[in-house]
Amino acid sequence: MTPEQLAVIASFVRIISGIGNWPFGVIIFFIVVGPWIAALLLAYLQTRRFERVVDMYESNVELVRGYRTLAGDLRDIIIMNTKIITKQTEAISQNQFCPSQRIDKKQVMVGP
Repeated sequence: MTPEQLAVIASFVRIISGIGNWPFGVIIFFIVVGPWIAALLLAYLQTRRFERVVDMYESNVELVRGYRTLAGDLRDIIIMNTKIITKQTEAISQNQFCPSQRIDKKQVMVGP
């Protein structure tokens, strides 16, 4: 080995000896506490997801309420248009628009 490599190894040994046993303590800490942290994180994420689902359903309820008012207005418009088209059909069938083509209406007496 070259002196540079030996110096690098010696510096690593000094750093590791200076650190002591805390890396092992950290690893054991994460093994013991890590699942609890993961469980808490998953519970928090599940709660957030549930809140978003509730918000989605509430906004869908608002959408349905808006659709009901729109459908009611549309129903009124359809009824009004049907009445107007019925009046137009009656007027056209009675031929009352063109004076030269009007049907002469005469009173017909029925009976003796």
